[in-house]
Amino acid sequence: MGKQPSSERESYLRLLDLCYEVAQSLRATQASMPHMPDCQQLALKLFMHAASIHWLAQGTHAPVPESVVGGAYFYDFPSVAVLTRVALDTYLTLFEVFFEPETRDEFEFNHALWQLSGFVVREGVVPSDPGLRDWVAGSEREIEEMRSRLCATQKYASLSSGEKKAVLRGRRGRDWSAVARAAGFAEQTIRRMYAYYSGYVHADGLAGAQIMQAATREEQSRFIEGDMRLVMSMLAKTILGYEAKFQEARRICEGRPADHTLAQVWSEVARRLP
Repeated sequence: MGKQPSSERESYLRLLDLCYEVAQSLRATQASMPHMPDCQQLALKLFMHAASIHWLAQGTHAPVPESVVGGAYFYDFPSVAVLTRVALDTYLTLFEVFFEPETRDEFEFNHALWQLSGFVVREGVVPSDPGLRDWVAGSEREIEEMRSRLCATQKYASLSSGEKKAVLRGRRGRDWSAVARAAGFAEQTIRRMYAYYSGYVHADGLAGAQIMQAATREEQSRFIEGDMRLVMSMLAKTILGYEAKFQEARRICEGRPADHTLAQVWSEVARRLP
């Protein structure tokens, strides 16, 4: 059927399991830096995307079309491609906000900007339901608190006037390829991959052509194989990022040396891509 070797599927599940364990390691503890446990939100988001990819890789059985006896059975590689792109964005944000910062000031800036970039969509909302006015007012107070946190950092003070305006609007202006390079991905390859996966998100011509060309289950499954390998590298890097940052995660990795070694291998795979 063109499926991945069972050893790779087993490795995928081992990395998925260890990623979940390290993501949960901060659940009952207070990290040494304020807001650090928030990284669990992104790590679990990545875990859920990766877990869904695992199930899609088993094949999809649709009860329609009714004209086909038993419905349709296929490998939904377009959905896997979209999830892979989302997982990559999630990991790069996790790295930039939580793993990369070396100082409290840099972390405070990145964390506040990350929060503001999402919450700012609520700003200026005029609810039609009067019962939602208190909720909107609370959201706007939170947004102003995030802006105050940003303005209090040395990193914000070092920005130009134009950069400050963009930041206060919640715009994270850093080139994503620079983040990918800092995270240990081969830059040329990751640029091509990102462009390719973006094509599935935006339904470009190549994505449409591949959907039509991959007529057999074997061909569909081969697309998924490559996606899962990239996701394995993301899971591995998440595990190692947690290990480097948090002693709670380090203890979990020490208790699972074989899986930790597997994470090191797959992290290195991403770095050695052409």
